[in-house]
Amino acid sequence: MEIQNLPQIPLAISIKIITLLGRKYLLVPDQSKIRRVLIKDILRLEGMKNYTLLHLRNGETILSSKTLKVYDEILQQADFLRIHKAHLINMKYLINHDESQHQYAVMQNRDVISISRRKRKKFQERVGVLK
Repeated sequence: MEIQNLPQIPLAISIKIITLLGRKYLLVPDQSKIRRVLIKDILRLEGMKNYTLLHLRNGETILSSKTLKVYDEILQQADFLRIHKAHLINMKYLINHDESQHQYAVMQNRDVISISRRKRKKFQERVGVLK
């Protein structure tokens, strides 16, 4: 009997949030597999054309084949905010920001992210709610 190598079928998954044992996870397509990532471990997401780089609290990064727009739509309910066309941040890990002009945000891992002019008003509203 001859064994044939069959072509791999691409993973077609929609990103979704699942809850297991009271913890919320995000299913993330990562190159050839699907990873389950705790939402509370995501510091920020960075858009890179048709890919998204997830920055985690432990310093690890995950490259996903989905756009930042897809993550933005899913994570709005989980206290994430789009502050730039290329950046979506977890508001729980925002430790500082430029209070005078709201031009940048500083995350818990000391990453400094610029806030676009178009997103500043929404950022100011969210920060005002947090205080």
